[in-house]
Amino acid sequence: MFFFIQLLATDPLAYLVALATLAFSLVLHNIAQASLASGFGDKTAALRGFTASEPRVHLNTIYLIWLAVFGFAIPTQIPVNSYVFAKQSAREALVWWSGPLAMILWAFVLFTAGIATLRYGGTALEGLASGLQFGAGQVLGLAVVFLFPIPPLSGAKALYAIGNAQVRNSLSNLELWMSRSPFSFMIIFVVLSALGITGAISRFFLNIFTAVLQTVGLL
Repeated sequence: MFFFIQLLATDPLAYLVALATLAFSLVLHNIAQASLASGFGDKTAALRGFTASEPRVHLNTIYLIWLAVFGFAIPTQIPVNSYVFAKQSAREALVWWSGPLAMILWAFVLFTAGIATLRYGGTALEGLASGLQFGAGQVLGLAVVFLFPIPPLSGAKALYAIGNAQVRNSLSNLELWMSRSPFSFMIIFVVLSALGITGAISRFFLNIFTAVLQTVGLL
């Protein structure tokens, strides 16, 4: 199993750039969700500082350690007042989906910046370009995972919001099981990666990124 921190030994600059982009993607994930929830009338997360970019609100030390070693972590979950969305479940689902979607857009920005840096920066900026491109891939992979309906990820929260009683009951049981198994989430993540599911979805988005950049002449 590849540990993200191994990159530190081979390309320290690329590692630091990729780590910074990953950390910011988690903050951006929460800001997007909190901002959209606020726009829909639920100010709970905004009042607790989740619309600001203060890292301590979105990440804790354990998350940062996991991120630095594995390149994988989840941010602090934003609080949502479901009563506000009692008759607007689709809006609540959009709130949860907005986090991973914001990360996908951020991955596109990083991918574009990496290509532009490599194209116009020359060999002097190869480390920076590598970090941006590697970070784009890591952020995109993380966003794809977050879309899966697995508690406590955003995809599961969105499905719970719009699902029927049977779906909600199944998700609640799955969340209960996962809470009793500290490594269950990591196991599911590894299985999805080993089966090539997350990689296939990531490549789908990368193909879209490439097509867009080819259209504008950057590739």
